[in-house]
Amino acid sequence: MGAYRTDDDYDYLFKVVLIGDSGVGKSNLLSRFTRNEFSLESKSTIGVEFATRSIQVDDKVVKAQIWDTAGQERYRAITSAYYRGAVGALLVYDVTRHVTFENVERWLKELRDHTDANIVVMLVGNKADLRHLRAISTEDATAFAERENTFFMETSALESLNVENSFTEVLTQIYRVVSKKALDIGDDPAALPKGQTISVGKDDVSAVKKREKRRELNKMGAYRTDDDYDYLFKVVLIGDSGVGKSNLLSRFTRNEFSLESKSTIGVEFATRSIQVDDKVVKAQIWDTAGQERYRAITSAYYRGAVGALLVYDVTRHVTFENVERWLKELRDHTDANIVVMLVGNKADLRHLRAISTEDATAFAERENTFFMETSALESLNVENSFTEVLTQIYRVVSKKALDIGDDPAALPKGQTISVGKDDVSAVKKVGCCSA
Repeated sequence: MGAYRTDDDYDYLFKVVLIGDSGVGKSNLLSRFTRNEFSLESKSTIGVEFATRSIQVDDKVVKAQIWDTAGQERYRAITSAYYRGAVGALLVYDVTRHVTFENVERWLKELRDHTDANIVVMLVGNKADLRHLRAISTEDATAFAERENTFFMETSALESLNVENSFTEVLTQIYRVVSKKALDIGDDPAALPKGQTISVGKDDVSAVKKREKRRELNKMGAYRTDDDYDYLFKVVLIGDSGVGKSNLLSRFTRNEFSLESKSTIGVEFATRSIQVDDKVVKAQIWDTAGQERYRAITSAYYRGAVGALLVYDVTRHVTFENVERWLKELRDHTDANIVVMLVGNKADLRHLRAISTEDATAFAERENTFFMETSALESLNVENSFTEVLTQIYRVVSKKALDIGDDPAALPKGQTISVGKDDVSAVKKVGCCSA
C-alpha cells in the first residue's frame, strides 16, 4: 500500500493542523485519511494528537504530519505550540450545526495570528451525509471561502466523501509553492522538506491560489471520488474479545497487522471495494468490541447488515463454544438468511490448536454457514473469507431484488435488495469455502 508509508522514505514533510469546534468530526477525518477508519463512538480529543501519512505529488513523496487538537476552550493554552511550523490547515465545521460555522471566523483569525497569513487553508464542511439536518448551505460556505481566500470542500468522514480530496489538495498546494521557491518558514523541522529550507511567500501562494482553481474546487464541494461502486454492502465482524477481529479487518482493508492490537472500544468500521464479475462491490465492514459491557450497541450495530464474519480463536475453546450464542444474537437482529462466514482465526498457531477443522466444519454445515480457517498474521485466507462473503451476497442480490430494510449502508445504487431464503440456500455450499 504505497500511499500509507510509516518510514522515512519521503521528500517533503509538511505539518498540517486540524482546527474547529469540538464535535465537528476532526478526529474522524484524521483517522479516515490516515487509517481509513471511522468510529461512531469517537470521543472528544484531550489536548493534542497527531498521525502521519505520505502521498505522491508529481514524482515526489510528500509526508503529512497532521495535528488534531481539542476544540474545547479549556485546552486553548496549547495554541502557540500547536500552530508552530504549520504550513497547512483544515478548518472544520459541522454542516448541521450553525454555531460551528459562526465560529469559523474566530478560528481563522486565531490561525492567522499564530502562523504566516498565507498558510494554505481548506474550509471543510463535515457531516455532509446528514442531508436532512443541513443548517449551512454550500453557497454560504463558498462565499466565505472566496472572501477569505481559502479553499473549500464538503466532506463526510463516515461515507469517505471528499476526505482524501481535502487533505490531498492542501498538501498539493503547499508542494506547488515550496517546489517553486525555497524561503524561510522557521526552524520547526515538522514543516521542512529533507535537505532544504522552505517558506511560503505571499506572491507564491497567490500564484497557486488562482480564483479559477478555487471556484472549481468549491463547486465540487459535494462531489465524491469514492463513489465508483455498483453495490454497497454492510458486513459485521462478531465474536469474543481477543479472537483477532480488528486484525482481520486491518489485514483486509489496509494489508496491515499489529501484534500490539488492543481491544476495540465500542464500534469502528473501514471500507474496501472489490470486483465481482464486471461490478464494483464496496464493503462497509463494522468491527465491534467483544466484551459484554458494550453489548448495548447491538441493534444499531447489526441494522442493515447483509453479511457477517463470525470469528473464533482456534487455540481457545471457549471462543468456539460462544459461537452459537453469537450466531443466535446475529439472527435475532438481522434477516435469518444473512450470509455468514464462520472464521477460525489464528490458524498459524498449529501447536496450540484446541478446535479441530472437522468440528468447525460440522457446526457450519449444521447451521448452514460458510467456513474458513484464517491467519491475520500470515494473511492466510483473509482475502478469501471477505471476498467469498461479498461474492455470495452479490450472487443473491444480482439475481433478485427484494427488501432488506431502509438502512442505506446496505443498499446498492439505484435499487433496493433483499436476501430471500431460497436464494441464499442456493449459494450456501460449505464445501467450496473451507480452508
